[in-house]
Amino acid sequence: GNLDSRAGAEVLDFLRRSVDDLGQTIVMVTHDPVAAAYANRIVFLADGRIVDEMRNPTADQVLDRMRGFDAQGRTS
Repeated sequence: GNLDSRAGAEVLDFLRRSVDDLGQTIVMVTHDPVAAAYANRIVFLADGRIVDEMRNPTADQVLDRMRGFDAQGRTS
């Protein structure tokens, strides 16, 4: 949501620890490549369809992949 950067990082760290330490499954929807990089797996959607996925990403990798999509979610 609309959290400041410190609070946002704390929430993302908490979610990451919930997965790692407690075996929880988290489903997060975001357009933020930094937030997405906390995930083990990212599924890219366009018009309700899966168009790509990525495992163990960095924020830079997510951003690069997002830049490669056109308006229909196709890679260029």
